[in-house]
Amino acid sequence: MSRLTLDEGAGSFVFRDDDAVSSRRTMRVFSFCPRSSGRHARIIIAMHGLNRAAAEFRDLLAPQAERNGQIVLVPEFDPDQFPGLHAYNFGGVRLPPPDNTVLPRDQWNFGIIDRLFHYLRHANGFSRGTFGLFGNSAGAQFVLRYLALTDAASVDLAVAANCGVYMLPNLTAEYPIGMGGLDLNAIHLRRYLGRPLVILLGEADSDPDAIDLPRMDYAMAQGPHRLARGLWHFKHCTELAESLGAKFGWRLEIAHGAGHVDQQIYDRGSNILNS
Repeated sequence: MSRLTLDEGAGSFVFRDDDAVSSRRTMRVFSFCPRSSGRHARIIIAMHGLNRAAAEFRDLLAPQAERNGQIVLVPEFDPDQFPGLHAYNFGGVRLPPPDNTVLPRDQWNFGIIDRLFHYLRHANGFSRGTFGLFGNSAGAQFVLRYLALTDAASVDLAVAANCGVYMLPNLTAEYPIGMGGLDLNAIHLRRYLGRPLVILLGEADSDPDAIDLPRMDYAMAQGPHRLARGLWHFKHCTELAESLGAKFGWRLEIAHGAGHVDQQIYDRGSNILNS
């Protein structure tokens, strides 16, 4: 494997996803490498929002990452290769309507994250075998589905911030509304509820008229705005885990005064993952 040298500070590189089954994609990855980084540095993979502004997202995460000595990677899911909600937010699990075909598991887009991490780790000689995962808004939808539908064996802690609508931990509701129709069972459901996961919510992310707020029927059933939906979902999953007698690995954190796109959210996420 060729060696990759990350630039100190802000940089980028092209990741060639040669192990992808469906195609040999290339993806630009925007990086931040602090001055104090070494072989044992903490790696965070961060999922950008619906605007696909990966470089800007990297820049927002960089100040606290510098203070915490964390390497940040933001893979760019560009709209040409990953068009629409189904390819990004929902992970490329199904083709968009009206087709709705469930694709083979090894073609789902979640696997890109694992392959990127292992490439970076081995190409740089990093010693840590796990990483932290962070997503805000659309990126949080990707994070939650990644944790629910895959082994996610290399993720030691994840933060999903300010999600607009939540996939239900329900094996009868069809994906992407729930986890149904994907050949999953109660073992997968219990595994998801047991994940080390922080649901991070901005206290001021409470605008019911936000232009980018999902308004599908199943989204509105979760609450009038993102804060309400996050609080509802966390309570729902807590009660579900209790009813199943399952370990519940999630916790809830509220960033007081923070809105939907807010530096406080990015700094808080970095601090949570600083372990």
